[in-house]
Amino acid sequence: MKRLKTFFARRGAVPAACYILAVAVWLVLSLAHAGSDALAKAQGRMTEQIIPVQSWQLVGLEPAEEQATAESALTLTTTNGDPQMILEDVSGQVVRTLSYTVMFDGDAREMCLYYTTKVGEDYSQDRRVFPQNLGNGQYLYTLPRTSIAALRLDPCSPDENKTVDLTFAPATLTLNAASTLPAWWQYLVPTWYQTFCLILYPALCASAVSLIRSFFAKKEPKKL
Repeated sequence: MKRLKTFFARRGAVPAACYILAVAVWLVLSLAHAGSDALAKAQGRMTEQIIPVQSWQLVGLEPAEEQATAESALTLTTTNGDPQMILEDVSGQVVRTLSYTVMFDGDAREMCLYYTTKVGEDYSQDRRVFPQNLGNGQYLYTLPRTSIAALRLDPCSPDENKTVDLTFAPATLTLNAASTLPAWWQYLVPTWYQTFCLILYPALCASAVSLIRSFFAKKEPKKL
């Protein structure tokens, strides 16, 4: 106790303690996430799954007739302004990523992936992610660490009275592609946003603690 008092009596002790605590929490969470994913892989609940385009429920999308049975590539044409590809039930799996390769003949505009956390739950804008463009028509969606019940991919958003052709080559989408999942050391490396949070929030916490300490210090009666 005396050592703690001596430590916090030093200049800059409060910010240092806040940053040390933030890094410790980050490391514990990172190791917990790595362990959770390793367990899911060992149990067969987090495996790479290659799903043909035809296995998705297509809404507002029609396959080109001459390519309706093509395996290497498949072109879909939008029929309305809100095309969707729905995978009804993935509740027994751990889904971390969705990836695919597609080329657009037209302006794709907004692309997003909606997810639900309960069977029968409605899709909501509060539960959606946007893709990372990897180049050469490759797109990657990284889902939050939560239970995923169903997926709805909105691959494009055509302008009014216009259509967009989407050519998937290959004609598959992949859940948990091995190349998209982190190696063990990558769990310990924060993203740019997480780095920003690790810098900002400990500083805010230290400021709040310092204000509270100064407030109570003023309240203490002066010794005669």
